[in-house]
Amino acid sequence: MSGGSHPHSLIVANIIIFLGINLRDTDFQICGSDMRIWIPEFNCGTYADALVINGETEFNDNRTDEILNPILIVEVLSPLTQGYDRGEKFRKYRSISSLREYLLISQSEPYIEHYSRSENADIWQLQISDRLEQKKTLTSMSTDVPLTEIYCRVVTNQEA
Repeated sequence: MSGGSHPHSLIVANIIIFLGINLRDTDFQICGSDMRIWIPEFNCGTYADALVINGETEFNDNRTDEILNPILIVEVLSPLTQGYDRGEKFRKYRSISSLREYLLISQSEPYIEHYSRSENADIWQLQISDRLEQKKTLTSMSTDVPLTEIYCRVVTNQEA
């Protein structure tokens, strides 16, 4: 989404920086919002704020800007898009067989909705994190992300 807020931009940068540093010597690749996620079942593409791929990147046909195999998708919620991100967009994302985790991050308060796919690919579990002293465990990458890292330098409604 172009024209995002300052908190939105900071949160996206924070998550990309944190994951980039912590996953640097692994097979994981972190991408920003300029990479499109292609969803074959719906014959459409969409953009996320950040995504992670495990191993080789799979592209749609000969395109190098449409990814097929994210394991993590991150969306920072905005008032205009939060309904779409939680609803139709997530419904489409769930059809991606490689996808294991979906993070929805509030930009106005420490609040993260973390959806993770169970071993039974048809079941998604929700965990909420809403305190800065918590950590978000990304099981597909065996990584803990402190909420203090996600919200670093971000002024939220709780602090205003």
